[in-house]
Amino acid sequence: MEKDEVRGYITQSLFLLMKNTSYEKITMSMIADKAGVSRRTIYRYFNNKSMILSDYFDNLIFIYKKKLQKNMDEGKNVILSSFEFIFDNSDFFIVAYKNKLLVNISSAIVDIVREILLYRHQDTKGWSREYTDYYVSFVAGGIYRIFCEWLRKDGNKKPNEIFEIYKNVIADLDKRISNM
Repeated sequence: MEKDEVRGYITQSLFLLMKNTSYEKITMSMIADKAGVSRRTIYRYFNNKSMILSDYFDNLIFIYKKKLQKNMDEGKNVILSSFEFIFDNSDFFIVAYKNKLLVNISSAIVDIVREILLYRHQDTKGWSREYTDYYVSFVAGGIYRIFCEWLRKDGNKKPNEIFEIYKNVIADLDKRISNM
């Protein structure tokens, strides 16, 4: 077996175990059994299950960023395409949410929002670094919380429905601020 193939079996096994067993209770032996490899093989690639989860997540974010770049190049709405990606991978995200393992995703969303903002919007060039940081934090935080609420409800809405909610929240917030 190829190195990447073995790593894939291991990361996929952790995900499959998390569907029925809490992350905290999963052991390296359980992952090895599920992957059909020895514990020694697992430790050749990963020091602990946290590294396995991180590898799975990093691969998912890599795929997402490639898709996002393609969508930006084609002029597609990046927020909607982001919700579509989450929906397409909702099994993982729901399991991770239920196991309280989405801490890393908030920083990934900040990075992605920053990339989108700086890539797509020329009018941001005059912004100070501080203003950009606050702006990105606000937008990313809103997306993250909508994302978590969606997962809390087991991803029961389609991406276009979540996108409409997102747009309506932003519009309502703008209206309320304007009336202050």
